[in-house]
Amino acid sequence: MNTELPIGPKTHPLDREMLPEDPLELQAFEVPGDVEIMFRMVVEEFARMGWDSAAIVELGRNPFYQALHGLWRLHGEAEFRRRVARIVSRSGVIRVREIIAPPPGELLQIEAGSS
Repeated sequence: MNTELPIGPKTHPLDREMLPEDPLELQAFEVPGDVEIMFRMVVEEFARMGWDSAAIVELGRNPFYQALHGLWRLHGEAEFRRRVARIVSRSGVIRVREIIAPPPGELLQIEAGSS
């Protein structure tokens, strides 16, 4: 598989012509780098979106999530679960609760005048 990116001027996706042979699908491929840093960053990102350890491990089992699934295959179920739990215990999981205030009562028009 050719993983080289085409060289040419950069253009914003909205400014590019839509071509039939470009299905606008995300393409994943391996790049060199530190696997441990990637593991930590991906897990922390999901934790920041509110995912707990169990949900992140479940994503790792799913081949659709290629980065996490590759790490799950690399480490195996037990080690993957242990690493995710360790990362989440250090970073925490962000929880957000939204409270929608009731609409205000009657509004009064205040006119500013010159005195």
